[in-house]
Amino acid sequence: METSADAPVVIVREETRVTSGPEVQQKIIHACRALASILRGTLGPRGLDKGLYKSSGEFAVSSDGARIINDLLIKNPGAKLLVSLGKSQESVIGDGVTSTVLFAGALLDEANRLLRTGLHPLVIVDGYQAALTHALERLDELTVPVTKDNRDTLSKIASTSLYGRAASSELDMFSKMIVDALEMVTHQQGDSIRCEAEDVLFDKSEEGALSDSRLIRGVVWKKRIPLARMAGARTGARIAVLHSDLKPAETRRDAEIEITDVSAYEEFITVQEQAREQLADGLLASGANLFCCSGEVDRTVLHRLAAADALVISDLDEQQLRQVAQASGANVVDHLSDLSADDLGAAGSVVAESRQAIDEVQDRIIIDGCTGPLVTCLISGSTSVEEVIRGLYDSLRATSLAIREGTTLTGGGSAHMAASLSVIEAAEAVGDRTRLAIEAFSRALEAIPWTLAANAGSDALDALLELRAAQRTDGPTNGICEDGSVGDMSGVLEAAGSIIHSLTAATETACSLLRCDQVISARGD
Repeated sequence: METSADAPVVIVREETRVTSGPEVQQKIIHACRALASILRGTLGPRGLDKGLYKSSGEFAVSSDGARIINDLLIKNPGAKLLVSLGKSQESVIGDGVTSTVLFAGALLDEANRLLRTGLHPLVIVDGYQAALTHALERLDELTVPVTKDNRDTLSKIASTSLYGRAASSELDMFSKMIVDALEMVTHQQGDSIRCEAEDVLFDKSEEGALSDSRLIRGVVWKKRIPLARMAGARTGARIAVLHSDLKPAETRRDAEIEITDVSAYEEFITVQEQAREQLADGLLASGANLFCCSGEVDRTVLHRLAAADALVISDLDEQQLRQVAQASGANVVDHLSDLSADDLGAAGSVVAESRQAIDEVQDRIIIDGCTGPLVTCLISGSTSVEEVIRGLYDSLRATSLAIREGTTLTGGGSAHMAASLSVIEAAEAVGDRTRLAIEAFSRALEAIPWTLAANAGSDALDALLELRAAQRTDGPTNGICEDGSVGDMSGVLEAAGSIIHSLTAATETACSLLRCDQVISARGD
């Protein structure tokens, strides 16, 4: 007879599914391998693009790993963790998403082979962590210093990120643009040097070809020009940045004014008009001829300023106000009465382009020739502009990282192969089962040069064997060239921080998945 103590205790809902044991790792690893295989063909300068057809009906073509994984509808929890890994690489570094996901997939693939032999998951984890330490030590030995003054080196870093992207058709121009932009925004901030990609803005122009893209030392806005006569070009602009309306202050109390005759009414109107004119004259007295404000503009004030050949841009948000202030050196003023000549910024030129619009604003304001640490890359072209900007931003972040950290590594899979050879050498001194995992880590590192060679159309195995021999005889700068051959990669540079973060984050993610012995799904799938 079954007692109440022997009855089963229900702690989860019936639809909950619990998967345990080796089946867990198998499902996770298979899903991660599938995700990695999607990105594999996009790696390197000879990588191909993916066509992305979204549920919204939008179709896009991209080789950017971050964009691809963001647009995928992932169901498997293991694959979702790999997506999180890619997003982490994108948010922290800005480049190297594809290689990071591929390396994590290779680690899990190698782990799968070891699990089939009966090796415990924690032994693999211990081996991977030990191997990572050896790999990072070797990469630290291979780093090459770089400073903000090494324009040639920085240009190589920018070019490496742009290879195989939509922007590669104008590689020299864009790599120079990135270096110039970072040179303009890099400045002393307290005790440290500020060199941030956020100080470089991007805007697009539908006019011209990609080669017509240019660097604006200032800001570019699509804002409506309030009066047609304000359009045109001006030089030697003095800029007032106002976080307020351009109109007389309104009373905040309810009041009634009794007017008994017409002359009194006319006098009242005259006083009001005089207040507006005085406000406009006071603004002009500061010496400004470009007024950027966040609020509304009184029509009388507007016409008064226009008569003095001043330009007014209204309805700007706080970010836009900060940007123009940063670029021009102006102070953001909250009250019109506080405006003085000391608060003004400067720009070499201001171009207000008036264009006929149907649905959206087409007028464009270009504030150029500023001296502050903020610039805008104006990208021209009618097709693939968004993809070009995405590639440029990734390259910009990678280059700024190299400036901040001051270190680089050679690309083309050379750093990965050098680390692999160091790890396999370290494995020789290990006498327990973790040696198997360390050797597996070494093979996973080779997945990057292998994929580069395969995507270039070469025999991946032959290229890998040749690369191993070249690194042992000719030095660690040998890697996979654009055509799939083995050669010196001294001219192909990457930010050291990008590769180091990639290996570290991928290893941590793979180890986290290997530690997982159960998957509990409350959805029942």
